[in-house]
Amino acid sequence: MAKARTPAIFTSPQDVATAFYQAIEAQDLDAMMATWADDEEIVCVHPGGARMVGYEAVRSAWEQIFASDTRLKFRLEHVVVMDTVGLAMQSAIEHVVAADGSARGAAAATNVYLRTPSGWRLVCHHASPVTTVVMPAATGPLH
Repeated sequence: MAKARTPAIFTSPQDVATAFYQAIEAQDLDAMMATWADDEEIVCVHPGGARMVGYEAVRSAWEQIFASDTRLKFRLEHVVVMDTVGLAMQSAIEHVVAADGSARGAAAATNVYLRTPSGWRLVCHHASPVTTVVMPAATGPLH
């Protein structure tokens, strides 16, 4: 008989973010879904993909992605984090690299985390393809 996994308790938004990207790289559906809130209001949009709403729709979308033989790695740049006592947002540029080291593209990604009774969980992941990365201009004194 298979041993059931103990649900992960993520004590910070960063813990969830780390587990989320590790689950993608490992193509581990159970680990992926452990990062998400078990809620019908969760939302996931993959680059160029449809908007998935609800736990089962999000799970099905990740299951399809993980069915591919292509293993992906992510490098995050230009990370912006805002957090409060119960809600956190992370925006970053995801550089996607195949296991053989070839660049697969980049996406602007926004992840929203919610503090739940069972720890922090992902409630929204939205990634859009980008062709260039624009850095904000340096801010100077206001005149």
